[in-house]
Amino acid sequence: MSKQEFRKLFEIALEEAAQNAEGKLKRAVPRNFQISLHGVGHSGDVVDLETGVDALYLSEDLFYGIIDLAVVEVNGQSTIVFARPSGHEPVPFDRTWNYTSGSGPFKQLIAEKIKVVQGQSY
Repeated sequence: MSKQEFRKLFEIALEEAAQNAEGKLKRAVPRNFQISLHGVGHSGDVVDLETGVDALYLSEDLFYGIIDLAVVEVNGQSTIVFARPSGHEPVPFDRTWNYTSGSGPFKQLIAEKIKVVQGQSY
């Protein structure tokens, strides 16, 4: 899988995370995603999508087995998504989580609490 294909899969997973958050919050959330990276040399750094892809993509042949995703904050401009790869040894794509066929390493979680910054329009 190329880096561009991985990016598209990540974008699909981010959209699913946003839909999960909307179900929990009962309101629409912005589709301007920021990534709160954990692991891979980061401890909650909030980065843009490109930086997130760079950190989470390993190679055409090896991938993190599981990458947890969950919306953790919503404000008027963006939706912040927690992303943390598992500490397992990298694997070929066909050995990733792939719980929902085609989802690859991306595992959807729903945060117990989603921070909503008030006073901003959605």
